[in-house]
Amino acid sequence: MPIFSGELGLQFVTHLANHYTVPDLVRLAQFAADKGFRQIWVNDNIRYRGQLVVLTAIASRVPIQLGTAIMVPYFHNPLDVADCLAALAELCGGREIGVGIARGDLGQSPQHVQSLKPLAMVSETARFLRRTLGGEEILYRDYPFLQDFYRLNPNGKFRLAFKPKTEFKFYGGGNGPLSLRMCGRVMDGLISSGTYIPMLKAGRLPGMLATADQAAKESEPNKRLRKICELNVSISRDREKAIEFPKRQVAHSILQWEALGFTPEEYARMGVEREQVLRLKEAFESGATVEEAAKLVTERMVKTYYRGSDQFASGSSRAGAAIGFNFYSGYPEIASTLPPA
Repeated sequence: MPIFSGELGLQFVTHLANHYTVPDLVRLAQFAADKGFRQIWVNDNIRYRGQLVVLTAIASRVPIQLGTAIMVPYFHNPLDVADCLAALAELCGGREIGVGIARGDLGQSPQHVQSLKPLAMVSETARFLRRTLGGEEILYRDYPFLQDFYRLNPNGKFRLAFKPKTEFKFYGGGNGPLSLRMCGRVMDGLISSGTYIPMLKAGRLPGMLATADQAAKESEPNKRLRKICELNVSISRDREKAIEFPKRQVAHSILQWEALGFTPEEYARMGVEREQVLRLKEAFESGATVEEAAKLVTERMVKTYYRGSDQFASGSSRAGAAIGFNFYSGYPEIASTLPPA
């Protein structure tokens, strides 16, 4: 009896996969397509290879569905994003493009931008892009936060000069109750980017999904959210590399526990001391890069986010493997992160 029925994709996490050039990522995307993966998602970070450039390079060579998981709107002017996504669509052969949007991680992003009014930023960006990519003319004054944040002309308007040739679906990447409710109302679906395993272990996942689903039904009685989860596996012939590779992601992802108000019981369930997470928070606030902060990440922290460090250490770094974790049935699509070299 199959454990999972749905679609499988891959996420290229550029700050983990920094040893891969853009041509390398295109080659890996082709490899994924050849092996039956349905979609490539690319994340968004300052200092690393540009998300939309990587997606465009892949689209020009590989016939596979693409998406942003996630895009941080504070990093991009929405006028430019609309132009770029519409142009990207011309390379995608009519294949759907997923647009995941969220405020950004709690470690790296605040070092570069002030995340003012994140709910307004994410919701207005999603609504702005949905309408403009759908060919509508919009008035800047209808998006007051974007108009103020990007200094858009309050009397101005925007309409693309060409029509995108594909369909766009919008996904929210937030985890808090207010964000989940906003996603239920505004988005087509949810992306649990890196939080699936810890939130499931903490017992929070069913309630998080229910919050978004309830908001979706309140906005549209027949609305059914798409749900995508990221399952992290780190695979290498060298066990130490399998443990070391994910630390840069865990370093910032684990800060969500504090933002969500994890209880002492939840920390105990994870086997991680709260003081260890607070040290990571302090490191980022002091200006540490993700590479520097990763030195504070323990093996136990890695295992709260990643599966396979022990089971697959002797396996091929390119091979897929069964994931030793129960799958919550609320998700019809899985995205797995790029393995180490």
